[in-house]
Amino acid sequence: MLPDSIHHFTVGVFFGLASSSLMAILCFVTMVIYPRYRPLRSLLLFYLFLSICFLGWVIYGLQKSPESILVGYRIDHAGIALLPASWLWFYLALQGQKVRVSAWVVTGVSIVLAALALFGNGPLLFGLPMEPDPVSMNILRPQSKLLRPIIHCFSLVMCLTYFYLTMQRFWRNREQRALYLLPVSIGLLLFFLGGLHDALRSRGLISREPVFWLASFWLSIFFVIAITLHFRNLERALGEAQYARIEALDHSRKELERLNRAKSIALDHLSHELRTPLAVIQGNLRLLKRKAQALTSPIVRKEVFDIMERNLNRISNIQHETNVIIRSYQELEVTSLPETIGSKETLPMEPISLHPFTERILNKVKQNSAHRYLNIQLDGANDLSLNMNSVVLDDILTGLLKNSIENTPDEGLIRVVLEKKNQWIQIKVQDFGIGITKENQQDLFYGLFHTLDTELYTSKKPYDFGAGGKGLDLLKTKVYGKRFGFDISVGSQRCIHLPNERDLCPGKISLCKYCKKPDDCLSSGGSTFCLSFQSYPLS
Repeated sequence: MLPDSIHHFTVGVFFGLASSSLMAILCFVTMVIYPRYRPLRSLLLFYLFLSICFLGWVIYGLQKSPESILVGYRIDHAGIALLPASWLWFYLALQGQKVRVSAWVVTGVSIVLAALALFGNGPLLFGLPMEPDPVSMNILRPQSKLLRPIIHCFSLVMCLTYFYLTMQRFWRNREQRALYLLPVSIGLLLFFLGGLHDALRSRGLISREPVFWLASFWLSIFFVIAITLHFRNLERALGEAQYARIEALDHSRKELERLNRAKSIALDHLSHELRTPLAVIQGNLRLLKRKAQALTSPIVRKEVFDIMERNLNRISNIQHETNVIIRSYQELEVTSLPETIGSKETLPMEPISLHPFTERILNKVKQNSAHRYLNIQLDGANDLSLNMNSVVLDDILTGLLKNSIENTPDEGLIRVVLEKKNQWIQIKVQDFGIGITKENQQDLFYGLFHTLDTELYTSKKPYDFGAGGKGLDLLKTKVYGKRFGFDISVGSQRCIHLPNERDLCPGKISLCKYCKKPDDCLSSGGSTFCLSFQSYPLS
């Protein structure tokens, strides 16, 4: 039971205060969960202003003293004056519209009216002495000949305006799933009717009980329904956009696959077509050379034939390297398919004792690079073994060492380190050469890569400093990694004295103007390629 001092017309107001406060709390919690959902912020303001309105009404309804009646009446009408601003911001957030000047004007009017309600004095605003309520003579209220009707009219006119705007928007966008506007319109209409009823009652034109609290309750309910429909609409739109994005990505992937197949076919055809005429030209050139040399006075000198043969061999090598790149990419595409992942390699696997195996490869590489002045050494554990195809591992290590030698100046150092880390057996090929720029490191394993600037690149003999191959060794290593299940990684630091690709190294440490001793070069740059194999028990 409520105390006798509480008048019967404030019972509904207590219910309105409790429900509005509860909705404000729920709205705040939901806003914390979905902080980027804009309509919740405006809805929270609406519930806060509505709670303020009902709080003032409760204080006013207690009728404790003239001062408390005046304070409660001020709070009540300040909350009513602020409601139109919250409605407008809620409407704009639902529509996703930008804030315009009209929104700031309405907000400014609401704030001014709320400030006058809280602090204005006198019979035109809110003042003493009290006057009896025109319906209930035992209820007192402050005098207000101007401000009270202005606040009531402002709220009712804005409510009717928003009702018209939402209905108009709903009718225009009924084909675009703007169903969430319908409950907003219904709630505003009910609030307008309830507010109009109580405004007429305050003028003494209607003697029925106040229904403003009930209209506010239904407005809150319909706002919640609108939020639910709007949220569902956004979720559906996001789902459709995500589906469309996936469809577009899938279409792009298929288109890229078609283009990639067309590119592979075209390059393969080009490589094949080059092979036959080159073979014919080389055969006829040899025949012509023999016939010319058989003449007592050769028409063409032998050096001319040598130049022609050398350049033909160069074109033939390019054709061969192109063919290797094409085949390597085709193997990468096959081994990257989901159905091939985890498949066993058919090449024979055998237990390999790494230290003697690597030492044998180093001796072979040293013989091939005997014209270079380099210190090539083998470090690390000498008791490591792994299951691997010996021909493949030989090809990989020879290619990595060749690249290191071609990028290390004479008098430099190259190390091969064998070690075991947890379940991984690692083979590291480390050079202290010119290093690779960060921009180029991502392109190392894709073929047709060389460390020098393209305009400075020239073909040299294998193992020469700066020979800079086509990147085939690294591309093949990547293919082997896919096929045999090992990882390859690279770490490199460009020589601090040669930061750009166009900066040239003299090719010998003693000729470098920046290095007074070999250690200066060893500490200035270099690259490390690491092969990581899973350690399994040898069968």
